[in-house]
Amino acid sequence: MPLPPDRVPVPAVPLWLGAGGLVPFVLLAGALWVVPAEFHPVIHDWLRTYAAVILSFIGAIHWGIAMTHRDMADADRSVVMGWSIVPALVAWVGLLMQLRAGIVLTAAMFVVHYSMDRQLASRFPLPGWYLPLRRGLTVVVVACMAVAAMR
Repeated sequence: MPLPPDRVPVPAVPLWLGAGGLVPFVLLAGALWVVPAEFHPVIHDWLRTYAAVILSFIGAIHWGIAMTHRDMADADRSVVMGWSIVPALVAWVGLLMQLRAGIVLTAAMFVVHYSMDRQLASRFPLPGWYLPLRRGLTVVVVACMAVAAMR
Protein backbone atom coordinates (compact mmCIF):
# COMPACT_ATOMS: atom_id res chain seq x y z
CA MET A 1 0.00 0.00 0.00
CA PRO A 2 1.53 3.38 -1.00
CA LEU A 3 2.25 5.97 1.66
CA PRO A 4 -0.06 9.00 1.93
CA PRO A 5 1.45 12.00 0.13
CA ASP A 6 2.38 13.78 3.36
CA ARG A 7 4.23 10.68 4.62
CA VAL A 8 6.51 10.19 1.61
CA PRO A 9 10.08 10.47 2.90
CA VAL A 10 12.04 13.46 1.67
CA PRO A 11 14.85 12.27 -0.61
CA ALA A 12 18.34 12.76 0.81
CA VAL A 13 19.49 15.47 -1.61
CA PRO A 14 16.60 17.92 -1.07
CA LEU A 15 16.68 17.18 2.66
CA TRP A 16 20.39 17.94 2.99
CA LEU A 17 20.24 20.96 0.72
CA GLY A 18 17.25 22.32 2.61
CA ALA A 19 19.02 21.75 5.93
CA GLY A 20 22.14 23.42 4.53
CA GLY A 21 20.05 26.43 3.56
CA LEU A 22 18.96 26.75 7.19
CA VAL A 23 22.52 27.04 8.50
CA PRO A 24 22.84 30.83 7.99
CA PHE A 25 19.42 31.40 9.59
CA VAL A 26 20.28 29.35 12.66
CA LEU A 27 23.83 30.69 13.02
CA LEU A 28 22.81 34.32 12.62
CA ALA A 29 19.81 34.06 14.97
CA GLY A 30 22.01 32.25 17.49
CA ALA A 31 24.75 34.85 17.16
CA LEU A 32 22.33 37.48 18.47
CA TRP A 33 22.48 35.71 21.84
CA VAL A 34 26.27 35.59 22.11
CA VAL A 35 27.76 38.62 20.38
CA PRO A 36 27.80 42.09 21.91
CA ALA A 37 24.73 44.22 21.14
CA GLU A 38 26.83 46.66 19.12
CA PHE A 39 27.10 43.98 16.40
CA HIS A 40 23.37 43.20 16.31
CA PRO A 41 22.52 45.65 13.50
CA VAL A 42 25.06 43.96 11.21
CA ILE A 43 23.75 40.51 12.08
CA HIS A 44 20.16 41.65 11.55
CA ASP A 45 21.14 43.01 8.14
CA TRP A 46 22.92 39.78 7.17
CA LEU A 47 19.91 37.74 8.23
CA ARG A 48 17.45 39.98 6.40
CA THR A 49 19.62 39.89 3.26
CA TYR A 50 19.96 36.11 3.33
CA ALA A 51 16.19 35.80 3.83
CA ALA A 52 15.69 37.97 0.72
CA VAL A 53 17.92 35.66 -1.31
CA ILE A 54 16.02 32.59 -0.13
CA LEU A 55 12.63 34.19 -0.78
CA SER A 56 13.76 34.86 -4.35
CA PHE A 57 14.80 31.23 -4.67
CA ILE A 58 11.56 29.75 -3.35
CA GLY A 59 9.50 32.10 -5.51
CA ALA A 60 11.40 30.84 -8.54
CA ILE A 61 10.30 27.29 -7.71
CA HIS A 62 6.78 28.30 -8.77
CA TRP A 63 8.13 29.64 -12.06
CA GLY A 64 9.79 26.28 -12.70
CA ILE A 65 6.60 24.41 -11.85
CA ALA A 66 4.62 26.62 -14.24
CA MET A 67 7.12 25.97 -17.03
CA THR A 68 7.15 22.21 -16.63
CA HIS A 69 3.48 21.31 -16.01
CA ARG A 70 2.28 20.64 -19.53
CA ASP A 71 -1.36 20.24 -18.51
CA MET A 72 -1.51 23.64 -16.79
CA ALA A 73 -3.95 26.03 -18.48
CA ASP A 74 -2.40 29.22 -19.84
CA ALA A 75 -4.38 31.34 -17.36
CA ASP A 76 -3.10 29.23 -14.45
CA ARG A 77 0.43 29.37 -15.82
CA SER A 78 0.23 33.17 -15.94
CA VAL A 79 -0.99 33.35 -12.34
CA VAL A 80 1.68 30.96 -11.05
CA MET A 81 4.44 32.75 -12.95
CA GLY A 82 3.11 36.10 -11.77
CA TRP A 83 3.12 34.90 -8.17
CA SER A 84 6.67 33.58 -8.54
CA ILE A 85 8.13 37.10 -8.59
CA VAL A 86 6.13 38.37 -5.60
CA PRO A 87 8.43 36.91 -2.91
CA ALA A 88 11.47 38.58 -4.49
CA LEU A 89 9.67 41.93 -4.73
CA VAL A 90 8.47 41.75 -1.13
CA ALA A 91 11.97 40.75 -0.01
CA TRP A 92 13.39 43.75 -1.85
CA VAL A 93 10.95 46.03 -0.02
CA GLY A 94 12.06 44.34 3.21
CA LEU A 95 15.65 45.30 2.40
CA LEU A 96 14.62 48.95 2.05
CA MET A 97 12.85 49.06 5.41
CA GLN A 98 14.15 49.61 8.92
CA LEU A 99 15.97 46.43 10.02
CA ARG A 100 13.42 44.88 12.36
CA ALA A 101 10.46 45.85 10.19
CA GLY A 102 12.19 44.26 7.20
CA ILE A 103 12.83 41.10 9.20
CA VAL A 104 9.16 40.90 10.19
CA LEU A 105 8.02 41.48 6.60
CA THR A 106 10.31 38.80 5.18
CA ALA A 107 9.30 36.34 7.92
CA ALA A 108 5.64 36.96 7.09
CA MET A 109 6.39 36.42 3.40
CA PHE A 110 7.78 32.95 4.17
CA VAL A 111 4.43 32.06 5.77
CA VAL A 112 2.45 33.54 2.87
CA HIS A 113 4.60 31.68 0.37
CA TYR A 114 4.08 28.38 2.17
CA SER A 115 0.34 29.05 1.92
CA MET A 116 0.79 29.55 -1.83
CA ASP A 117 2.78 26.30 -1.99
CA ARG A 118 -0.19 24.54 -0.42
CA GLN A 119 -2.57 26.10 -2.94
CA LEU A 120 -0.32 25.09 -5.81
CA ALA A 121 -0.01 21.52 -4.50
CA SER A 122 -3.80 21.26 -4.17
CA ARG A 123 -4.22 21.98 -7.88
CA PHE A 124 -1.17 20.51 -9.55
CA PRO A 125 0.78 17.33 -8.84
CA LEU A 126 3.96 17.93 -6.85
CA PRO A 127 6.20 15.36 -5.18
CA GLY A 128 4.60 14.08 -1.96
CA TRP A 129 7.63 15.15 0.05
CA TYR A 130 7.62 18.77 -1.15
CA LEU A 131 5.07 20.28 1.25
CA PRO A 132 6.38 18.51 4.37
CA LEU A 133 9.90 19.70 3.49
CA ARG A 134 8.72 23.26 2.87
CA ARG A 135 6.68 23.26 6.08
CA GLY A 136 9.66 22.19 8.18
CA LEU A 137 12.00 24.67 6.54
CA THR A 138 9.46 27.47 6.91
CA VAL A 139 8.96 26.76 10.62
CA VAL A 140 12.71 26.98 11.29
CA VAL A 141 13.16 30.10 9.15
CA VAL A 142 10.25 31.93 10.77
CA ALA A 143 11.43 30.93 14.25
CA CYS A 144 14.90 32.31 13.50
CA MET A 145 13.45 35.50 12.06
CA ALA A 146 11.19 35.89 15.12
CA VAL A 147 14.19 35.50 17.44
CA ALA A 148 16.02 38.16 15.43
CA ALA A 149 13.06 40.54 15.48
CA MET A 150 12.87 40.30 19.27
CA ARG A 151 16.61 40.58 19.92
